[in-house]
Amino acid sequence: MSDDKSTVFQDLKEYLQTEFEIFKLNLLEKMAKILTLIVGIIIAAVLSLIAIAYFSVMLFDLFNQLTGSNFWATILMIVLFLIFSVFIVIFSEKLFLNYFIKKIYSVLFQSSDKAKDQPQNTENIPQI
Repeated sequence: MSDDKSTVFQDLKEYLQTEFEIFKLNLLEKMAKILTLIVGIIIAAVLSLIAIAYFSVMLFDLFNQLTGSNFWATILMIVLFLIFSVFIVIFSEKLFLNYFIKKIYSVLFQSSDKAKDQPQNTENIPQI
């Protein structure tokens, strides 16, 4: 009887260790995906800032040619950037926050969503 108990406890211990290892691997995978998302966002932000800088120089030159004055070209650029900034502040939740929440949610909870979406494959399950 005690031999059965020790076997059960040993099996339970091995099962819990395996489950803990699976938990750690899943956590590592999700952290790697979130870090990849963050690095991608940083790279996209830097490239976007460079593109905006080039676009601003080009737009300033266009305004300068249209108005014939650096002063009015500067005023137009300031007004344009103020309008753009107000637009970003007003719509920041819809533009950025919802996207990031959905992305992080999909990374953190994808395993449970995948299990529901995929059909159950019963061909390779051994029969007892």
